[in-house]
Amino acid sequence: MRWCYVVAKLTEKQKRFADYYIETGNATESAKRAGYSPKTARVIGQENLLKPAIKSYIDARLKEMDEKRIMKA
Repeated sequence: MRWCYVVAKLTEKQKRFADYYIETGNATESAKRAGYSPKTARVIGQENLLKPAIKSYIDARLKEMDEKRIMKA
């Protein structure tokens, strides 16, 4: 699993953000749920989506989820 290597580069809060983003598709809500300040959640959410390590983690997890879905079909 490729995403395992990316996890080491993420802080716990960034990993929570990414996991919530995969679940909700909403960067602001994901930032709030991950523990970022509600006042800065919108900005932090957008910044997090631009960070290469977080983007790679999200892309790898989504790809893995798609592959599992295809295997079940």
